[in-house]
Amino acid sequence: MPESEDLLALLNICEIESSNTPVLFSVLGSPDKFYRSFKIPKRNGGFRVIDSPYPSLEIIQRSILRNVLSNFPAHPNAYAFIKGRNAITHASHHLACRELITLDIKDFFPSITRQMVIDALIENGLANGVANYISLLCCLNGTLPQGACTSPALSNLVFERIDERLSRLAKTLKLKYSRYADDLAFSGDAIPRDMPQLIERILESRDLKLNKEKIRLKIAGAKKIITGVSISSGTLKAPREFKRLLRTQIYELEKNIDDISQMRSFDPLVYERVLGRLNYLLQIEPKNAFALQKKASLSQHHQRFLALSSGQWPALFPDADLAA
Repeated sequence: MPESEDLLALLNICEIESSNTPVLFSVLGSPDKFYRSFKIPKRNGGFRVIDSPYPSLEIIQRSILRNVLSNFPAHPNAYAFIKGRNAITHASHHLACRELITLDIKDFFPSITRQMVIDALIENGLANGVANYISLLCCLNGTLPQGACTSPALSNLVFERIDERLSRLAKTLKLKYSRYADDLAFSGDAIPRDMPQLIERILESRDLKLNKEKIRLKIAGAKKIITGVSISSGTLKAPREFKRLLRTQIYELEKNIDDISQMRSFDPLVYERVLGRLNYLLQIEPKNAFALQKKASLSQHHQRFLALSSGQWPALFPDADLAA
């Protein structure tokens, strides 16, 4: 198929507006000019590089995501970046297990190459030329950029065959398997002690590697946590450390809630973050009495915190000391 026909097919399939075609041609020629890079700290030290597309490219990528990538089915054992699935449903897949092993794929997005993306798109029915153009629009320096809206969906597409091979391995060993982005989990009555090597062979066949520092085997009776959710008791629970931190944050929030001069030194989004953590706790434990009570209590102060975050609090509290 001539290149012009491939481009026309791309525009039609992705429903890219004609006003965006100049940007599209520029990106195809020099994709690196349409990203800004920055670093964010990792929880365990070091930094993660984020490559964020400029709005002009992001519009095109969102069209690709909406009109192409969202139409591809996800593997049943993949739980990240999929509507209706999340870290909690991922953890629930392994409830009541006797043994559990969790593993981490090293350099997840940077390990997914442009050629892997092309192959996965072609395997799912796209013409070679269209797959090639989509890969150019969604990859940076030959790999998936962490920061592009298309990278999560493309990673699931690339991993579809790997997920299937790992699922077959689990079935052979009478285990359960699931993947949440770069986190792999296998559970069952007995995990073979050479399980990491068996998994590594499958990953290395696609030029992927395990992060050997993050392999965790939990035997019967040991505390078991998957993607931040405890399954040790046979029911889903938020980890004790998470609850302890949340209680401390709520205590500090409630202690200063009526002291406006003190409130001015607060991060104005602290309320939203605490409320978000309460909602997450209730997703895991819907009947948690503490979370239900504190959510109801804090909701009474919702307008006050909205005013603080928008800079309008003096209008709501005219007697506050502005010089404080």
